[in-house]
Amino acid sequence: MNIMGIIKDYKEELARYKEELENGNGDVEQDVVDLEMKIEQEIQEMAEYEDTKPFEKLLKELKSLKREFDFYDANEELDRMFPDRHDEDFDEDSMRYDSVFMGD
Repeated sequence: MNIMGIIKDYKEELARYKEELENGNGDVEQDVVDLEMKIEQEIQEMAEYEDTKPFEKLLKELKSLKREFDFYDANEELDRMFPDRHDEDFDEDSMRYDSVFMGD
């Protein structure tokens, strides 16, 4: 399948989830998170040889939807609190509760 076909499928999937959320069906939250992970994976795989802007735009729409419907994402929260936590030299002990809230 070509890139535009993949984007179209993802957009349709996102539109379905948005409609479900608007109708009060919070059961699709995990589906939205799964779609986000698929799009992020597409971006990583294509970054070397393809233009990822259509995927990045779709990812931006998806994140906007998550904010609109107040999703809580633990990993996103950890990334916000510890932006360098994925660095090779990151000290995991700095994420301890007492070091974060009591100034260890």
